[in-house]
Amino acid sequence: QATTSVSEVTSHPGQGLEGTLAGRCWRLGKPGFAAPGMALSSPGRGQWLLLTEEGEPRAWFSLQDRIREDAAATVTALQALGLEVELLSGDTAEAAGELAQRLAITTWRGGASPEQKLERIRECQAAGEKVVMVGDGINDVPVLAGADVSIAMNGATDLARTSADAILVSPRLARIVEAIEISRATRRVMRQNMVWSVCYNFSAMPLAAMGLIPPWLAAIGMSASSLVVVGNAMRLNRFRSRVISSPPMPPPPSSAESQRVPA
Repeated sequence: QATTSVSEVTSHPGQGLEGTLAGRCWRLGKPGFAAPGMALSSPGRGQWLLLTEEGEPRAWFSLQDRIREDAAATVTALQALGLEVELLSGDTAEAAGELAQRLAITTWRGGASPEQKLERIRECQAAGEKVVMVGDGINDVPVLAGADVSIAMNGATDLARTSADAILVSPRLARIVEAIEISRATRRVMRQNMVWSVCYNFSAMPLAAMGLIPPWLAAIGMSASSLVVVGNAMRLNRFRSRVISSPPMPPPPSSAESQRVPA
């Protein structure tokens, strides 16, 4: 079947795509972007994209997210660690609310543009909070760059990978929780080693300087102190996450469908 290439393709983050086909302007995205000035309502529930030709509706496309198997368990584990989980989505409020309900997320926002997501990040930072952003699309690039720590998902766009501080290579969301647990365990070990070193240096070294203990014993003690610090740090190699993945979540009623609009 013959195909015609689309030229002058422009991506509008948070809105949709625009291109020229056979000298005519085509748009695919949110109804307000694809058909500006027209009060159109989607044919049904969920997230819908509108395809227009020169501003005239041609087809509707319904998109629904497939929730990862360990998504609910990951959100629960993050909340158990004392972290507040928020959902910022560019999908409709209805779709975002349904997703938040399935994942037990109480704070969410739908229909958010990249600028609105970044504004929310800055609000949290202004309140003295440290923000970790997890995203995978072009719309998430400004937020990934503005967060204190940003993580790009497995399969994220190249631009999102470039803007993120870390890339989640594994498809398992539980790795995010494991990274947080390892970082907290590492901080505890660092503090323990610091306390041990300070206590040893302020107790054994003055005794050796005053001649109360022989130099060879002080040297052995210093070596033993270093071994204690190294051995304590090596405990991190045996670290195991406490996250247990939940059973696979059922997919939404329909994963994708399209509906043509009569010309």
